[in-house]
Amino acid sequence: MTEDFDIMNDELDENGDEEYLSRSEKKRRSTARQKIGEDLACMPITAVRSFGLPPALVAAFEDYHKYSKHEAKRRQMQFIGKMLREIDITEIEARLNDYHAGRASATADFHHLERLRDGLMAEKADALDDMLEMYPAADVQYVRQLVRNGKKEIAAGKPPKAARTLFRYLRDFEEQE
Repeated sequence: MTEDFDIMNDELDENGDEEYLSRSEKKRRSTARQKIGEDLACMPITAVRSFGLPPALVAAFEDYHKYSKHEAKRRQMQFIGKMLREIDITEIEARLNDYHAGRASATADFHHLERLRDGLMAEKADALDDMLEMYPAADVQYVRQLVRNGKKEIAAGKPPKAARTLFRYLRDFEEQE
């Protein structure tokens, strides 16, 4: 009797061999693809278009961004997940990982520049030396002027225009490297 029973849940694994996938494993894979869809949905639509997705899937993401109601977005995300289950997502996963790594790196650079600017504004002893070591072409007189103006603005309760200018100045040097 069991020999006549045909398993309907066979799928192909990465090597093209048939393997039995339990219901739990199918659910895990489906959830993982759903998560990839959610990651893509959080990105701007121009970034989603750059992933080289099928046109129908790009259109589904465009529709997702048009909806404002929670339930409509949830249903569209379910549809996107279904579409992602039908395509190979290895390249999409790799590009998403690269995208997130680039964002993390940019955030770390941003925080580094903020700490450097805050150290300069607090006139820490080694902050100016650290800045000159990293950016030897920096104009020390201009940096000191911005620090001096920033302290005056803070004392007067004005917006930190000089501190922002100092941050932009440091960011420009960072981008040149």
